[in-house]
Amino acid sequence: MTEILWLLIVIGGPILIAVLLAYAMLNRRKRSTGEAAAQRSATRQLYEEKEGPSPLDKAVKSDEPRETPATRSFRAEQARADAEEELEEGLEDTFPASDPVSATSTTTTGAPKQRRNGQ
Repeated sequence: MTEILWLLIVIGGPILIAVLLAYAMLNRRKRSTGEAAAQRSATRQLYEEKEGPSPLDKAVKSDEPRETPATRSFRAEQARADAEEELEEGLEDTFPASDPVSATSTTTTGAPKQRRNGQ
C-alpha cells in the first residue's frame, strides 16, 4: 500500500506541477494588439462616462462633519503628540535651568482672597 502511495507522489507530483505551470503560462500570455486596444477603449469609455457625483463624493462633500471612531482616535492621538511636542520644546528651551518643566499648570485663576482686618 505504501509503495503505491509513493509511486503516485513520485510520478503524480511532477505531472501536477507541469500542468499547473502550463495553465499559468497560458493564462498569463501577452494580449494581442486587438485585445489591448479593446481594453484601452473600454477603459477610456468608462472614465469618460458622466454619471454625476458618486455616493463617495456626496459623503465627502456633505456639510455634516462625520465623527467616526477612527476620527476620534486620530484626533486624540494628535492631541497627545502636540502635548508631548510642547513639553519637549519647553524642556529644550529651559535645559540648563534647575527646575524641570511641568506638563500641567499649577496656578489658579481668579481674584486673590481678601484678608480680614487685623490678620
